[in-house]
Amino acid sequence: MAIIGGATTTLHEKEKLEQVEGPSTLDVVQPESRLSKYIPGGYSKPRCLKLRGRPMMYAVLLLAGISIMFFGYDASVMAQVNTNSEYLELMGAAGGTSRDAALIGGIVSIWFLGFLIGALFVGSYADKVGRLKTIEIGCIWGIIGAVLQAAAQNVGMMMVARIIGGIGCGHLNTVVPIWTSEIADPHLRGAFVAVEFTLALTGSTLAYWMEYGCTKTQSVSFAWRFPLGFQIIFLLLILAMVPFFPESPRHLAKTGRLDEAQEILEQCRTHPNHEAILQEMEEIKEAIRLEAKSAASTYYTMLFRKDELHTRRRILLGGGVQVLQKLTGIDFIATYAPQMFALGGFSGDKPALLAGGNFISYTASLALAIYLCDRVGRRRLMLSGCTMMAIVLIVGGILSHETMANKGNSKAAKYGAGVTAILYIYTALYGSTWLTTCWVYPTEVFPLATRAKGTALATVAFSIAGGVINTIIPYLISAVNFWIFIIFAIINLLMLIPIYLFYIETANRHLEDLDILFASDSPLVWRVEKEFARRKAQNSHLDHELEVVA
Repeated sequence: MAIIGGATTTLHEKEKLEQVEGPSTLDVVQPESRLSKYIPGGYSKPRCLKLRGRPMMYAVLLLAGISIMFFGYDASVMAQVNTNSEYLELMGAAGGTSRDAALIGGIVSIWFLGFLIGALFVGSYADKVGRLKTIEIGCIWGIIGAVLQAAAQNVGMMMVARIIGGIGCGHLNTVVPIWTSEIADPHLRGAFVAVEFTLALTGSTLAYWMEYGCTKTQSVSFAWRFPLGFQIIFLLLILAMVPFFPESPRHLAKTGRLDEAQEILEQCRTHPNHEAILQEMEEIKEAIRLEAKSAASTYYTMLFRKDELHTRRRILLGGGVQVLQKLTGIDFIATYAPQMFALGGFSGDKPALLAGGNFISYTASLALAIYLCDRVGRRRLMLSGCTMMAIVLIVGGILSHETMANKGNSKAAKYGAGVTAILYIYTALYGSTWLTTCWVYPTEVFPLATRAKGTALATVAFSIAGGVINTIIPYLISAVNFWIFIIFAIINLLMLIPIYLFYIETANRHLEDLDILFASDSPLVWRVEKEFARRKAQNSHLDHELEVVA
């Protein structure tokens, strides 16, 4: 017999208590690396903004939005640089040959290699030095890359500069969604990322029209060097803001600073409730204790060793959603938009102008994503997005075929207008369904112990898929013409199968609840949900028993 809380309990009941409580949280904390103190800035309690509730959330959104706006700008900045005559001459690619086209594509795609390296760096030290200091490190990489790109004198220098710039962008695009997902209310995580990627598309739109304006009004040299150097403005602004923001409460708890973690939760909740915050802190501590038992803590063990948290399955889902979003076909329309509008029969400046207008409507579509992401959920948005995009692409393929078949007569213009409408509708559908989902999902499915590394691996999948897709699309457009619409329509329909079978709903759930969801041995969604409901019911029953015992 044992005495607990003044009540008599049996050894069996005591074993239940020990099973629930597990090791002390303080026994499994991982203090920040000693190297962290040599990195200036980061989180400081006295320096942190004193805002609370919605004002604090708006401030967090501002910093995150500028960071992701930089990603959108950086990802799109080469669009019209690639057509600049001085740039092409300097890179040795002005001949218009297949070799020149491959070289220009290689300069664009090598950015994804840097992006991949940056993501892996984040996974290596974001848990050791904190989310905010990782953002600062990414800014330094990005500034160096932007300076070198703007000053490039030859193809070798440009290649190196693109890799360095990609490393900086990979840092920010990996760690910022992690930071916001760990700091936001559960019912606001999707909206947060939707707002961030609205600003990402704002950055892409800014890059496109800035370059177009420079091309029409400035010297040839200024028209490509200035947009590349302009990236520095974003990064300097982020560096100046970061030291005044709160660190992730989950990171603070993991490093043993439980009181500070609780204070930040109280600061960042739009409707703070003391009991709910205490409950959230208990869930975080329980997750830390549970994850301490996991065998997966390095990239190698995450990929090749089975553990209780089913980390490998989470990697397949988190990385898979990034590959799937590239397979929707968005890059063949968004990145190579002028060529696609040319398939609608347009020539001269019209394809470039229509592509620029498409960026504006693409950005506007994110307003719908902000509204839908947490209300509808990630899973339904992916399923509905694939279905609608497939239908639209089939119609686009038919209209493009008719445009080419009637080239030279009055019908071609009507069919071409239809192709334009289809391209606009497609990008709006993607923006309102997939763009947010593919970036928020990886930040949710991984446990705290491996969230930085897991999200980094998902970003690696994005980089590889993006590099491959962006390399082959120009050849596809040239080789199959209107059939490219049909190819991606079929791919979208095939994507419905893995999404329906394996992609668990993560919206409106505490991040810690996902450990219970992924505790199931089955990867099938309906079995996972059934097991989750059973476990939650058991935990609720056990909590009631413990209250009676105490």
